[in-house]
Amino acid sequence: MSKTTNYSLTINAPIEAVFEVIDSDEHMKKWMDGFIENQYDENYNRENPVGHKFKQKLKEDEEIQEYEGEIISYKPPKELSVRLKHSNFTVDAIYHLSSIGANQTNLDYECKLEMESMMGFIFSWFEKRILVKQLDRLKKYAEERFDGVL
Repeated sequence: MSKTTNYSLTINAPIEAVFEVIDSDEHMKKWMDGFIENQYDENYNRENPVGHKFKQKLKEDEEIQEYEGEIISYKPPKELSVRLKHSNFTVDAIYHLSSIGANQTNLDYECKLEMESMMGFIFSWFEKRILVKQLDRLKKYAEERFDGVL
C-alpha cells in the first residue's frame, strides 16, 4: 500500500536560508518535533551526500525510535530528499524549494509512504496532521531566524 501527501507553503526568507534550515541537523532540532540526531556512515561526504546512509533517532511518545535513512537527492538550494525505513513502512520525504522573490521561498513538500499493513492507513491520517504542524514550525523557525539578514 502506498500513499502520497503533498503540502505547499510560502516562507518569508531567501531560498538559501530555508534550505539551510532543512539541511542542517542543528537547525532540525529547533523545528522538528522529537528529532534527536542523525548518525552518518563513516564515509559521509557533506558536499556529495547522495546515496549515503544514516540512522535517524526520533523521540516518539516517550520512546526513542531509530530509522534507517538514505539521502536520495541533494541539489542545494532547490531540493533535498531522504528515505527513512522502519519495520512497517518506508517514507520518502522530498523538499522542493523555489525562489519567488528576494526574500520569499515556496516549499513544495512531498511525502511518499509505503506501508506494510493496514496500520498504515491509520498512520497516514496522523502523518497528515503531524506534517502540517512540522512544516508550519519549519516556516516559523526559518522566518524568525532570517529576520531580514542572511
